[in-house]
Amino acid sequence: MPVLRSRAPRPSLDEHPEFAVMLAVTLEHFRCTLGEVREDYWLGRVWRALAGDPALVGRVARKGVSRVLLTGPGYGAPPASQKERARWRLHVEDRIAADTGRSAPALGVAIRWAEGPVTVMPAPVVSLLAQVVVGDPRWDDLAPYAGDLGVIQVPVVHTAEAVVAA
Repeated sequence: MPVLRSRAPRPSLDEHPEFAVMLAVTLEHFRCTLGEVREDYWLGRVWRALAGDPALVGRVARKGVSRVLLTGPGYGAPPASQKERARWRLHVEDRIAADTGRSAPALGVAIRWAEGPVTVMPAPVVSLLAQVVVGDPRWDDLAPYAGDLGVIQVPVVHTAEAVVAA
């Protein structure tokens, strides 16, 4: 399999000259930690990469916060062949590395195979940073960074767990 070329939007928001100020404003707005904002930003970039890779459409879904679930085509049963599984797993790892410059483990992302077919629902995801900076007149120069700030349609594993109110 050839080395994948990055499909990540350029420039990335972390290259903005006032990125540190954006972080500070986001931390204050959400009353969260720098680690949480960082995790949110990088997981967003991971899902932008995976959801934007045509080869992975119908083959990857989000389960939980940082788990990538691999499936067969159309979210069906995973391939029985270990060779085929290894090939798809490597494609996911390579896509993450190509578009983020980091490995899945370094980003806290676990890649797992589904046990069978899964039901998936699209979920719009917007980073914490984007929620704070988009539309803020302090940063009226965000057009070049729009690719890193837009909504990501993430395929999420749908579970039919019952919710019990206490």
